Amino acid sequence: MKSHRGNHHLWIGDLAFATLPWIAGVLILAGLVHMTSILSMPRLAEKDAFARISALAQPHRIVMLPPTSAQDGAPFDDPARALGVCRYDLSQGPVRLRATLAPDALMLFSFHARHGQIFYSMTDRSATRGKLDVLLLTRQQLDAVEANDPEDELPQDLRIIAPSLEGFLLFRALAEFPGEMADARARILSIACGLDRDARS
Repeated sequence: MKSHRGNHHLWIGDLAFATLPWIAGVLILAGLVHMTSILSMPRLAEKDAFARISALAQPHRIVMLPPTSAQDGAPFDDPARALGVCRYDLSQGPVRLRATLAPDALMLFSFHARHGQIFYSMTDRSATRGKLDVLLLTRQQLDAVEANDPEDELPQDLRIIAPSLEGFLLFRALAEFPGEMADARARILSIACGLDRDARS
């Protein structure tokens, strides 16, 4: 009897040990499917950020975005900031971003690819003596620009390679008090965001 019980326990132990790899495989597969579905959602969504921005903004023009509310699905949006956007299309040529930034006035810049992912970000602290000069372009466009650079001079602009031909730039300006919102919006609208004629020539 003891021998029979011992063999029974051994059989159960062997069965449990044999099923562990299958259970682990199922869990790993389920995790991969879950992660893949989450990562693919921005590419499959019909009304993603780029589509909504495209309905509001023409390429290479600064447009102020309206404030959001809880009914818009953004209950924790910061009411103390102005938000502007510039949609870019590098198939038309490199895009130049220029701004003269006021001291002690917080501004945030984020560069988004076609499906919304951020590929570069910076603040007003990135400006040199209050001046911001950024050239957004593709790898091929960068090669062409660098081929025309003077050999004895360093580039004076910041050059950023975009991972997609289309995308958008978001500009955020802080308004510490409600009465400063107009000034925050004016700081965004003072930014120049357009095709770079020198880089296209």
